[in-house]
Amino acid sequence: MIMKLSNKFSLAALTVASVLLAACQAPSSVLTFAPHAPNTTLNVSNQNAVVAVVTKDERSQKQVSSYVRDGALFPLTASPEVDTIFQQVMQQNLNSKGFRLGSANAANTHMLVSVKDFYAKVEEGNLRHKINSKIQLQIHVQGVKGNFTKSIGTTRTDEGAFTVSNEDIQKALDAALKDVVNGIYADQDIGNAIRQYSN
Repeated sequence: MIMKLSNKFSLAALTVASVLLAACQAPSSVLTFAPHAPNTTLNVSNQNAVVAVVTKDERSQKQVSSYVRDGALFPLTASPEVDTIFQQVMQQNLNSKGFRLGSANAANTHMLVSVKDFYAKVEEGNLRHKINSKIQLQIHVQGVKGNFTKSIGTTRTDEGAFTVSNEDIQKALDAALKDVVNGIYADQDIGNAIRQYSN
């Protein structure tokens, strides 16, 4: 009888502890990004240009999204940081096309990638939510013979049922990021400017 009573108390205590632990666990406030690298064609004539790439996050806020749950604001940030994401993307893009990467002192061309927007705005109703994602970059190329500036970006809207989740926001920003990365890799104007102004 004592053994059965002890087992019941143990089971009840375990159940209560599990419920309390689950209630205390909040969703992560960090969204993780790992952009893909599309296939591209290596052009050996691009190896005459040595490019130094600098990326700056010029957004007014460091969050990539936020939403309200039970009256509390939940801001979300990116990992890696947004400037690191686009530094890696641009360097991989240039390298895959045959451009050499170098330090500022060794380069004959300098590139500044300015992140103007990287945010998912969340709108929630009773039965549906809407996520408006916007990513906007300004890319400035400067060489000894001149300079060139181009903007690359995307906006998209995703909708879903009921309340929004971190996974919904992650999926929306991942899709927007994929669009921008594809745009960077498909772009010919930046490569042409590097070749034109580097020598």
